Amino acid sequence: MFKLLLTCFLGGIIGLEREVKRKPVGIKTCIIIAVTTCILTVVSIHAAEYYAALSSNIRTDPMRLAAQVISGIGFIGTGVILHKNNDMISGITTAAMIWSATGIGITVGAGFYGDAITVAIIIIITLKYSRYLKVIIPKRNYINKINIILDINSELNIEDITQTIHHKNCQVDIVSIKEENDNHLTLSISAYLSKHQSSFEVYKKLKSIQHINGIEIKYFN
Repeated sequence: MFKLLLTCFLGGIIGLEREVKRKPVGIKTCIIIAVTTCILTVVSIHAAEYYAALSSNIRTDPMRLAAQVISGIGFIGTGVILHKNNDMISGITTAAMIWSATGIGITVGAGFYGDAITVAIIIIITLKYSRYLKVIIPKRNYINKINIILDINSELNIEDITQTIHHKNCQVDIVSIKEENDNHLTLSISAYLSKHQSSFEVYKKLKSIQHINGIEIKYFN
């Protein structure tokens, strides 16, 4: 009971941090994961001792079940990783929290209470104060992403468009071309803006190019 209650407390603390930030995984999920892995670890250890006492011919790994939990928990972690339509990925930290709650449950179930408490404290401190590390980390020159969709005439030189975007302090990442008909092409460009550049300035520069029939720019901060 002590192991389960301690695991419930530590898992709840981790889940509370995710709950405050309105993430998909919150208090309930972290507590359920941590407590379940704890009891599975306890069962695995006690089962190995129980069957070993029944017969000297029975030998089992006391942590075999816990090892399988680590592998299986990846399915839940995958479910909270979101791939957005702007090629941005979110949910990695939340997935890691699921994995850490599992580790804490196994650690408490195995009887290493001090280690579990220490890990929980380190995780909470890291989540709470990691943003202050950005002060000492050099900032990237290109931090904001834009997606540009252009309806252009087929005779227009695409190289001129990419060069124009480069000249506006943009770093072109991906360029894709789709042929609509004999006279029109759809040009999709993913690029990164510098911190001193605005998407509207890119729009004005592209607007000045002839043979561009339509411009759509999506900005992601």
